[in-house]
Amino acid sequence: MSTRTVVMALAIALISSSCAANRGDQLADELSERLEGVDGIERVEVGGNNVLPFAGDASGTIVLEDGISTARAAEITAILAPYVSGESPDYELTLEMDRVDLQVSPSEESNASGLRLLDEVRQRTDLHSATIAYGAGSQACVVEAEASTDPVAAYDGLVALRAATPGCERAGVLVTYGEDQSVTDAADYWEHVDTLPEAVSMTEPIAGLREIRDRLEVVGYAIRPGALTLEMSRGEDVVAAAELARKTPGQRVSVSGGKISAWSQDVPAAQLVLDLAALSSVGSVSSDDRGLQIGGVDVNDVVAVYQQVAREPDAAGLSRISISGTVAGDERYQVAGPPDVVAERVAAAPRLAAYAPFAFTDDDLSVHVTIDEVSDMVEVIKPLAGFGRVVTVRDDQGRVVTFRSAGDEIEVSESGRREEVRPLLDAVWGAWRG
Repeated sequence: MSTRTVVMALAIALISSSCAANRGDQLADELSERLEGVDGIERVEVGGNNVLPFAGDASGTIVLEDGISTARAAEITAILAPYVSGESPDYELTLEMDRVDLQVSPSEESNASGLRLLDEVRQRTDLHSATIAYGAGSQACVVEAEASTDPVAAYDGLVALRAATPGCERAGVLVTYGEDQSVTDAADYWEHVDTLPEAVSMTEPIAGLREIRDRLEVVGYAIRPGALTLEMSRGEDVVAAAELARKTPGQRVSVSGGKISAWSQDVPAAQLVLDLAALSSVGSVSSDDRGLQIGGVDVNDVVAVYQQVAREPDAAGLSRISISGTVAGDERYQVAGPPDVVAERVAAAPRLAAYAPFAFTDDDLSVHVTIDEVSDMVEVIKPLAGFGRVVTVRDDQGRVVTFRSAGDEIEVSESGRREEVRPLLDAVWGAWRG
């Protein structure tokens, strides 16, 4: 009886405390109740994170009323600060005030400094929104903003505000405008505020960018410490933009525009990229540590384009050449490989075009057929497959057969012999054996 009594008592205790099993939800409810009716708060958007039974935390945003005074915001922040304290705090909270977010810190000094900065930031008309975060127990802060106008001008203004704000001895500013324009002095530290280095001066790189924009039409840019990425509206401006950008010492430069996906004087075959971009038969071209990539080439032009590449002395330094495009303007294809083997694959492309979409690369020989075409297809691909290459054949019924070539035989795994693919597999097998 005593054992049953203990078990029943435990069960009753667990049932009565069932809400504690979802601890994250309980924490969120407790904070919402505490903030209910507090003057200056428009709404509380806090949710629970129920990591495990009886374990969890809460996170969210406290939205303040528009136009609230900084003094009143400070009083609300003082209410929230104890909730985010401790080595493993139960809460992660953000204060939202006139389109500007401030990560609530357990440090009274950081919160006071952050509110001063927030008050200045929210009055700026050149910002659509912003976020301010302070590193726990440090003098580091970050300001991330979305500009409503020119991000470079907005960046200059935020840097000035940051410099005048105590508690930002180590800081970073990131300003974006849409998806194509951004400037920052601490690109790699947004997730680790405490590791921010000393603030980096971006005066010279920004001056270089402004010179380029004064002379050429820049569509997009990303400026970072030691690096500048530019997208030009016209391909013919790529070289001019790169030359202007290189006036700033110690800066990596990558430029794109028109057909050129990525270009720098430092990449392999830099001149070849420019020559290929001038061809009407090429849709796009880039060169990087992965090799040369040429896209948008009709399969009827693939041999001529490759011959252009092979004639260039720069091609000898390439690690890989990839050419892709369409067959009859519809199906896709790709041929790729190291320079010493890609020529054979390019030469085979016109014959493989009948079985598009197709790919012939280091680790992929794949074609698409109807059952009636299998015999002719095998006659084309068997010499290309050699010995040991993995081949994939798809048909117009949705069946897929993958096998390894082995001379006059093919090797198929047990899972590859499924009943639903047998018609295609038998056709391939029979044709391969002759």
